Amino acid sequence: MSPPGPADSVYTLPEVRVERERALAGARRRLPTAFVTDLRAGTAGRALESLSEVLAEAAGVHVAQYGGLGAFSTVSLRGAPPGQVAVFLDGAPLTSAAHGIVSLSDLPATAVERVEVYRGLAPLGLGVATPGGAINLITVSAPGLRELHLGRGSFGTWEGRGTGGFERGPLALLAHAGYQGSRGDFRYHDDNGTPLNLADDSLGTRVNDRFDAWSALASATWRPRPGLSLRLREDVFHKAQGLSGLGATPALSPRLSFLRALSLAQAAREGTRLVPRVELRGSANRERSRFRDTRLPDRGELGVGRHDTDDRLAGDELTLALAWPAALPWLALETAGSLSRERAGLTDAADGRPDPPESRRSGHGAVASLDLRPAGGRLVLHAARRWDRIEDHLRSVGPSGLPGATDLARELSSPQLGARIAVGWGLELRANWAEAERAPAFLELFGNQGSVLGNPSLRPEAAENRDAGAAWSGAVRGFRAATEWARYGSDARDLVLYVRNSASSVKAQNFSRARIRGEEWSARLEAPAGLTLAGAFTWQSAINLGPTPAFWVGKRLPQRPGRQGYGRLGWRPASGALRRLGLHLGADLQYIGDDYLDPYNRQRVPSRTLAGAWASLAPFVWPLRVTVEGKNLGDDRVADVAGFPLPGRSVFASCALRLGGPEPTSRRED
Repeated sequence: MSPPGPADSVYTLPEVRVERERALAGARRRLPTAFVTDLRAGTAGRALESLSEVLAEAAGVHVAQYGGLGAFSTVSLRGAPPGQVAVFLDGAPLTSAAHGIVSLSDLPATAVERVEVYRGLAPLGLGVATPGGAINLITVSAPGLRELHLGRGSFGTWEGRGTGGFERGPLALLAHAGYQGSRGDFRYHDDNGTPLNLADDSLGTRVNDRFDAWSALASATWRPRPGLSLRLREDVFHKAQGLSGLGATPALSPRLSFLRALSLAQAAREGTRLVPRVELRGSANRERSRFRDTRLPDRGELGVGRHDTDDRLAGDELTLALAWPAALPWLALETAGSLSRERAGLTDAADGRPDPPESRRSGHGAVASLDLRPAGGRLVLHAARRWDRIEDHLRSVGPSGLPGATDLARELSSPQLGARIAVGWGLELRANWAEAERAPAFLELFGNQGSVLGNPSLRPEAAENRDAGAAWSGAVRGFRAATEWARYGSDARDLVLYVRNSASSVKAQNFSRARIRGEEWSARLEAPAGLTLAGAFTWQSAINLGPTPAFWVGKRLPQRPGRQGYGRLGWRPASGALRRLGLHLGADLQYIGDDYLDPYNRQRVPSRTLAGAWASLAPFVWPLRVTVEGKNLGDDRVADVAGFPLPGRSVFASCALRLGGPEPTSRRED
């Protein structure tokens, strides 16, 4: 017998996991027909990057900021109001009955690794569907990553973060800690509250605008055997800040602090063709918000009365999902059920009224989804529906001091249809239709016992969304390119708006409809010489259809710019000495068209163009990168919202040490 040769030998190789590619494709796999943008934070090369800057690169996204870094900021998708955009952190809902609008400044920016933007329709398995789509923030997850980052910049701004983990056998551990803070004492254009009188304008300095935000994250993943995984994750975020208010009448003492602890647990077992993949996911969210504005004896500096609040909010959710990704070669099925519970306990020691008892919202939902893939997968037909029953138990105290109780039950239905066809040569066509509803938030339903009166008879906001478009990607002679175009439309009804109820109070009412039409385009080009060009542009028309009040009919919806664009140019030398030095140059340009702040279109916000640039080097053998960046190089004194100025020209520098984990070079997948 001849000795065994190479053909008879058995070699055991270590396991290789392509986590990054799998993650970047995950958003598209959840909704194969939808228009989805998957953004990876930190890859543009900036010295300091906010979530607003990351989101600005996606088509159809508009961020409104009420000040500089750390200030309240909201996000709108395809013209939908911020309250109709669901925000998730690692799949756990942050949008709730108590938080109808999630501020981007209350998210752990230093821990975010990727941002999934679902425009128009979102995966129904994430949670209750909302008319405006969804944003899912994914925090750092690579256990092999070891990173230290320190940044310093204008207006006393600091950023620091550290991430480390290890993987041994079936166990993987990861820990992260981060900090962002700034004095926020930038110079701004002060119109003295008289925008039509230029004679009394001057330059002011922002006061009481400091913020400090800390975040900490820890996760453990255990894979006792192939196909089975258990995961625990804890995310803690705390922010303390001053509230400066309007630039013309700055407030000197109001303070706000916010604390959130989000716990996640997940167990998943892979399946086969007939045996489903099973995933059990639970989340527990605890928040505490404290606001104090009591310096003046008879009123608040911010103009909303004297307040000393200590609000405690809680939300729990449990989801069980079953999926047959290949029940048949041309069929994929998914079903899920969820239970949720929210609680809101509100206290105010300075408003002179009794505190209300705790209000609660509970819900249960079911999802069914079907994907057909005939023609060898070149054609995908998607159909899904979500059913939810929401029960509200509202407790309030009326103006007379008497307690009030309202118990409501609502049923929501959210159907989806979509199609995608691969034409060939890298070209595919997509089209989608969906309906979704948003249940009113606690503030709209029972008010705040002061300037906002409750309205338990509110109906859910609803919208019908449609989109269609094409995407192409390809490569030739070292050039790689991708582009996407979509046309979308939304017809909204029963919109909730606050109307004046008396000289000192407002009340939420259903009485408005809206029509939104738009087009969005994005493109990316990578050249052999290390040059990268990326951009996105959105054209949009958002019109109020009334019918009441009549003087709003035909007007543009406020805070929906008609035009918005973003472009970024980057260069990394492909070879030579500059390559060995790790040189990276980048610049970006953002255009935001004119806008209005009020439904009658009298308070106009002019268009603006902001430019930035950065350069970085990694000059040593060990992976240390030094970056210098300039933002708003034209020193434009602008504001998204009248009276809340944004910073002018600013400069930042950072040092980053990164060991292990994926190299952050790929920016976006559309």
